[in-house]
Amino acid sequence: MSYNVLIDKIEQAEWQEYASGFADHSIYQTWPYQQVRADIEGQELSRIVVKDENDEVVAMSHVRIKHFRPLGLSVGYMQWGPLILKKDGECGCSAEVLNAIREAYLGCRVNVLRVVPNVGRSSENQRFESMFQESGFWPKLSVPSYHTMVLRLGRSQDELRKGLHQSWRRLLHKAEAAGVEAREHTDDSHFQTLEKFYMDLIRRKGFRGVHPHVFARTQTALPESEKMSLVVAYLEGEPVSVHLSTHLGDRGILLLAASSDKGYQYSASYVAWWKAMLVSNDRGMKKYDVGGVDFVNDPGIARFKAGMGGERYSHIGVFEACTNATIESIWAMSEKAYRMLKKRSTFV
Repeated sequence: MSYNVLIDKIEQAEWQEYASGFADHSIYQTWPYQQVRADIEGQELSRIVVKDENDEVVAMSHVRIKHFRPLGLSVGYMQWGPLILKKDGECGCSAEVLNAIREAYLGCRVNVLRVVPNVGRSSENQRFESMFQESGFWPKLSVPSYHTMVLRLGRSQDELRKGLHQSWRRLLHKAEAAGVEAREHTDDSHFQTLEKFYMDLIRRKGFRGVHPHVFARTQTALPESEKMSLVVAYLEGEPVSVHLSTHLGDRGILLLAASSDKGYQYSASYVAWWKAMLVSNDRGMKKYDVGGVDFVNDPGIARFKAGMGGERYSHIGVFEACTNATIESIWAMSEKAYRMLKKRSTFV
């Protein structure tokens, strides 16, 4: 089969239309989010769309390109891409398609191409792991895959509440009885509250996370159909917990969540999370992704998220292609050294 590979030839409205047909679409493959990230981090941004002989889009992705000039390296990064899973259950992706993507960038635009597909690990999805390897991408085992808990939606409110673990349900009821209530917002008027709570959380926990201003800038540029959902929990009219999630593809996904000291005192986050789950359910999402769990390094948060009754879920992993073995070796050593210095990943 022949394919039409379009690079940087799609306008934003057309991109949005194509992406809306993919079940694996997410905020990380929206035009505004990738533009904001590229602008902030000083990266080049490219976009690829692959169509089959029937003019159907079978794969698409933003590609952020980082130039490491002292090393003479250019590294392309597909964050939760390429999109390959259609909402209608059809999948036109193949090793041929992935090879076309690799050849479109590797050698002529970048020396290294890293892809992080938004595809869950399952017996059915093993074919995609094989496709990536057949097309010249290899698993990047030094970069951990995404692990989370996913709740099944499409149920009544009573059924969802019964699915919560008993202790989680008890603390939710306690917060509600104390007068905590939550409301959803899709404008950017409460992002300052989110930023204050979340930056306090980062200082308290000592971890590195995506700065809230990235999402605030993205929200301003997103079209109405792609706006993120900001749930704010209030106690006596005062914001005490904030929860940011997104609803694209076939699932809702937590992005950021944090509470004030008063919010922690009254377990307000339970009300905010519960409201966010209901919003996802009302919007017709099939699943709700609680935003990543780590039972080893952050067991408290992991147990909290597990209490919502979801199932463990992980992505198929990170794949990478390099122009040659020398480039692969230079890139591997450079990335390892950078991680040792910064104690964080360079690109994922």
